[in-house]
Amino acid sequence: MRFVYLSDLDNNQKNFYKEADRQSALLSMLIEKDIDFIGAGANFYQVGSKKDWSQFPLFADSLLHRSNSLISLQWMEKVEEKDIDEHFQQIHKNYPLAKLYTVPKDQPKTYGYVMKNYEPIYIATDIYPRDEKNTPLIGFYSSRERFNLVVEEFLTTGRPSVSDKIRLLQDSLDQSAQKTGMLVYHPVFTSDKTALKGVMVGVVRITSYFDRLVNSTSLGEELVVRIIDTGFDAGDDPIMYQSSTWNNFKGVDYTTSVKIENRLWKIEYKSDNKLNEYQRLTLIWLFFGILTISMLIAALTSVVTRDKQRIENLLEIRTKELRYMAMHDDLTGLLNRRAIRDVITRYIEAEKPFALLCFDIDKFKQINDTYGHPEGDEVLRHIGHLMSDTLGNNVHVSRLGGDEFSIVLKLNNIDELTLISEQIHDLVATSPTVFNDFEIAQTISLGAVLWQGETLEELLKAADQALYQSKTMGRNQVTIRG
Repeated sequence: MRFVYLSDLDNNQKNFYKEADRQSALLSMLIEKDIDFIGAGANFYQVGSKKDWSQFPLFADSLLHRSNSLISLQWMEKVEEKDIDEHFQQIHKNYPLAKLYTVPKDQPKTYGYVMKNYEPIYIATDIYPRDEKNTPLIGFYSSRERFNLVVEEFLTTGRPSVSDKIRLLQDSLDQSAQKTGMLVYHPVFTSDKTALKGVMVGVVRITSYFDRLVNSTSLGEELVVRIIDTGFDAGDDPIMYQSSTWNNFKGVDYTTSVKIENRLWKIEYKSDNKLNEYQRLTLIWLFFGILTISMLIAALTSVVTRDKQRIENLLEIRTKELRYMAMHDDLTGLLNRRAIRDVITRYIEAEKPFALLCFDIDKFKQINDTYGHPEGDEVLRHIGHLMSDTLGNNVHVSRLGGDEFSIVLKLNNIDELTLISEQIHDLVATSPTVFNDFEIAQTISLGAVLWQGETLEELLKAADQALYQSKTMGRNQVTIRG
């Protein structure tokens, strides 16, 4: 009897650890997907020409519809102090009532330019959704030191930056308002990657993450969570989320962490490690079974064992599904940006000869505008299938976001790289997408580079430069760098 009781407690503890790991993986996956969506918004301004920027609401709408937590995208364009008036003439075409303003730290809303050193500012120039909550943000710029540190970090790392917990301006300017959001800043560079055009800001309601986290907990009341932000500037309010019954639990503790770009979230879990209702009933029946016949004991023990195995199998299946979702693009089924970076890192660490190819679909926005977004999605899936079916299992194909793809494959020399790059380019051009009995033609601009000892970031930059050269030569081109 005591043995079964202790066995149940031990099994509950193991399930608790597995569930905690699953919850952490789910949280990381949800945040990374939002960061990828915001990166796609940044890519719209980075690769598109200014005449196309007016189409931002259409593009942003397709991104926000894929997320329950990403509530707004803001384009903050870099503007010199001398150009502010001219810039607002352009803003007033869409937002005639917009005024330049900022909200200094611990101060009320302040109109006009307040920077002391006449440095450029990043002005909220366009926003989506364009509703009554968001449009008052047009004309806003940040005058706080924290934003300047973010810009400096962009120039050093080239990576997005995530804020601590904040009050959303969409909710209220009141300093006493609850902090329910965070900002993801994504750099938008000039074509030569040496300076910033501006910043794409994704506004995320973090309570959506935690609602999904709690609602998806298979152990229900037996598991409580606290999430603590250990990143920069989080000291005054580090607790991102805490279950309402956190202080009532005195049982098993488990701590893990999730890295989100420049921040590290510590996730603490507690379980009271008590038997659930089913387990308590099982022990009662087991007690009476001992007083009657041994066969009943054997039968009950068998039921308990099978049920434990079922729960463990279900948890294992869900964990595998989450691992897959965290490393793959949900539209094409290809590897995502994080997964392909891991592949490249492994190749570099093993010092294996390989090549990196990156390509964009030429005039993909025109395909979406002409045929529609469902047809555009079909083009992305078609190209993903072409690459997977043609290149085989020994080649790693990924969708980086939007209409950008990359391929990592083992190669020894520049001639082999040139040959396969041309084959891929010709394959896409001669394999139109067939959708609803009509064909959509597409071409790609491709840049490829052979690894010669560079770091990950150096290699990615070289491939991006080769791709950019293909675009500047008129698109539908292949550029190879040895």
